[in-house]
Amino acid sequence: MVTDLRAELERIREAHGTAHPSARFRLIKQRLARAEAEAGPVRLTATLAAVEALARSLVVHAPGRPKASAGIRYGQARSVGPLELVQEVLRLHGQPDPAACLGAQTWERFGLADQCRDLAVHECTDVAEAHYPELIEATDKVLESLVEVAGLPRLIPERPAALS
Repeated sequence: MVTDLRAELERIREAHGTAHPSARFRLIKQRLARAEAEAGPVRLTATLAAVEALARSLVVHAPGRPKASAGIRYGQARSVGPLELVQEVLRLHGQPDPAACLGAQTWERFGLADQCRDLAVHECTDVAEAHYPELIEATDKVLESLVEVAGLPRLIPERPAALS
């Protein structure tokens, strides 16, 4: 069983690590749909994982990088955190300052969201529930910005101006 599980984990990592960002994003949208009704810490963890996964894929498959070396680049990016991955994606697309691109408040809250996720995952504890809506909103904005920068189909379609 242990050997089979290790092999399965390696197959999943290899498949997801080298999958094109649009394929990764399709799976990310499914995962986020399942997390929509979850409580603050669970939803934040899922949303931040989505940002991390998409950003990693965008770094691995950045324009001008050969497809044949995607596995190597995935290995290099595998343990890089979400803030660094987002910064790298934005840099690769001509946006070297995340605070200027995303807004200072969103970028600051995204950093706090990462810290809250780590607290929930690694310390098995949570911040007050009242903080989660703004942290999730910031994380959603970062995800949407990655989608826009990469030219992927939008997660949430833009509403026509007349309906706003």
